[in-house]
Formats: sequence, structure tokens, C-alpha cells
Amino acid sequence: MRSLILLLLCVVAAPAMGQTWTVDPSTGYFHVILLKEGLLSSLGHDHIVDAGPARGTAVIADSSSSVHLELDAAAVEIEADSSRREEGFTKHVEDGDRAKIREGMRGPKGLDVKRYPAIKFDSTSIEKVAGLPHIWEVTGVFSLHGSTGTLEFPVVLTERPGGYWAYGYVRIRPSEYGMKPISVLGGLIRVQDEALVKFNLALRPSGSIGQ
Repeated sequence: MRSLILLLLCVVAAPAMGQTWTVDPSTGYFHVILLKEGLLSSLGHDHIVDAGPARGTAVIADSSSSVHLELDAAAVEIEADSSRREEGFTKHVEDGDRAKIREGMRGPKGLDVKRYPAIKFDSTSIEKVAGLPHIWEVTGVFSLHGSTGTLEFPVVLTERPGGYWAYGYVRIRPSEYGMKPISVLGGLIRVQDEALVKFNLALRPSGSIGQ
């Protein structure tokens, strides 16, 4: 969930050196996909988490670029019908089940949002991929659930009215951040210990959000 914004900024560096860009929280998405497994996995369903809106800034300069991205852990949503359709998941989730999953995800056995209210990413390097003009490689420190780790992933930058889109994905293992994957019926239905984070974030010049 995290340095996507950085890459976008890097692509913009040529026309706007030194300009600060801000993530537009009114559009785009930040999806976390959690797939099921286990002998009785057919009785369960795959999960979609909406981890937005994101807050973030990025600066492009001649010698260096940087990005900071932050998500409100307490604001994560689960199993939104629109997001499930976007990801091709057709199995319907009842409102009661959705509420229980949301409570568990935000609670002490999940994100534990009262103790760890923010999910953050801070870049340490951004490099353009040789021969691929719209792709950048971003590396940085990811903070989740009181733990930190290093993430490295590609980002694709494309133009949009008034700014840019930054698209990409990265895989993380929740167990590496002190989070035990959900399991029921003695593990016969469980969530895989790998989360696919997909994002498509909009960047606009700082000061233009809300205008």
C-alpha cells in the first residue's frame, strides 16, 4: 500500500522539477486482496479490502525524489460490492457477514486500529526502469501493525487531466508484520498468508486538491 505515488512523481520529473504533488483522495483506489485456502475453502470466500482514501505527498528534484504515503487503519472497508465486481469476485457477501469481517479486521486480532492507527510508507529510493519509459522501481519502508519492513515494487505512470495516474501492485505477508491470518474450523477454511495490494492513485499539484 504505499510508494506508488513516488513512481508517479518520478515520471513527472522532467516537466516539473522540484514540484510537490499530492494524492487526490477523491478518486482512484487502494485494494487489498486476500484469497482463501484450506480443505473447506469452497464454503468461504475471497476478501477485498478498500484501504483508502490515501494521504500522501511526493517531491521531484534534480538529485533526489521522495514520497510519503499514509492510510487510516480505522477507515478500511471490507467486501464493498463495487470493489468485488471490479476484481471479478461474483460471490455475494451478506451484510451481517460483512459487518463481522470488518469488526474482526479492525479489532485486536486484525489491524488493531486502536493501537496502530496509521499504515505508512516512506521511500528510500526511486529509479527509472531502463528501456521502459513509464515504469519506475520504488523501494521504501512500510509500517504496519507496529512492525516495519522493506518493500520494492514497480509503478506505471500515465497522464490524466491536471496530473497523473500511478498504477501498480505489491505482495506482502501479514505474518511478517505480526498479523496471524484468519482461520476457522481448525484451519479447514483460512486466509492465505499473502496479500496482494493493488493501487491506482491520482496525483495533482499540491494546493489544487479541493479547488
